[in-house]
Amino acid sequence: MIKNRYFFLILFVVLLAIKYNYNELIKEPILNITYEIKREYIDFVQNIRDFVQEHVEQKKGIKRLKKEVERLKKSAELSSAFAGKLRSLLQDRSTLYTPELNITRAISYVNLANYDRVWLDFQALKKDRIYGLLYQGYSAGIVINKNDKALGLLQGDLKCIFSVYIGDKKVPGVIFGDKDDMIVRYIPTWMSIKKGDEVYTSGLDNIFFEGVKVGRVTNIIKEESYISAVVKPYAKVLVPGYFHVVTKP
Repeated sequence: MIKNRYFFLILFVVLLAIKYNYNELIKEPILNITYEIKREYIDFVQNIRDFVQEHVEQKKGIKRLKKEVERLKKSAELSSAFAGKLRSLLQDRSTLYTPELNITRAISYVNLANYDRVWLDFQALKKDRIYGLLYQGYSAGIVINKNDKALGLLQGDLKCIFSVYIGDKKVPGVIFGDKDDMIVRYIPTWMSIKKGDEVYTSGLDNIFFEGVKVGRVTNIIKEESYISAVVKPYAKVLVPGYFHVVTKP
């Protein structure tokens, strides 16, 4: 009987020892697994935060770049327009070249049946002066005095006339408005031009300065005593808003 009691006592002690040792054996691996799961979770959350932050910074950067592009676009338009005259200045540094532009607003069409004539809000108008008109860096027409008001004759108007050069060889001519296209007339027959040649203002008429882009030659017509060239203009003024008037070529 006493032996049985000792046996059960020893068995109880052994089971109790196994229980506590078993808990310690199980506890450490579980803690290790939990730690790894927590670490992976924290890394995952941090990666998500980094990705979101990078995306936000990219969007801000894109907005800044768009603003910078708009600013540079305006400068590029004027720079390309001045390029022809500036090239000449490199050859002759004795001349000071300071062209002036005046921004002006289109008030309304003169006639709703004619989209090639607009009234302009241009106050610095001189009676007998003809001014060049720019739109988005390209030639857009001319400005004349009509009853002491500024009348803009866009490039589709038959009375829109100014002097131009054609191509790299600066073949001279006079360009006339002709509805959707324009026509360069009085080109000497011995001078060579071709389709695709770029047309730009010569500045010889004191309306524009040299180098304002007008368009490209799309067709060549041989007349009896001179050559004519059909030109597709660059400027497309569908709904006139603001223009630049050349006040000093």
